[in-house]
Amino acid sequence: MLCGLRIDTGTTTVCTDCDRELTECDPVTVRLHQNRQDAQWHLAACYCLSCAPTSLEGLPPTLGTQLLCEGRIGITQDCRPQQTWAVLVSPTIIETSRRTHVTYHATQEVLE
Repeated sequence: MLCGLRIDTGTTTVCTDCDRELTECDPVTVRLHQNRQDAQWHLAACYCLSCAPTSLEGLPPTLGTQLLCEGRIGITQDCRPQQTWAVLVSPTIIETSRRTHVTYHATQEVLE
């Protein structure tokens, strides 16, 4: 599932290209990858609006399937250990490198 995907520890992250600090509600574009044996998506890069790529073309390769996705930064908190981290909210898929059929659910899950 892409919604709620951990972007960083703490309440902020930085743009992969320009190092601009990104905080809650900031729009972002993220590049994700997924290995064949893994059902989970992993963050490869996070971009601010100014640096956001519009396509996977020309970006560094990763293992497995790549996904380019727009969304916003949200904050999640686990009260028991008192930890807070940045997550992806309202994801919209821009492009995937997968050559086979991809199914999108209303929650923006990407299924095998």
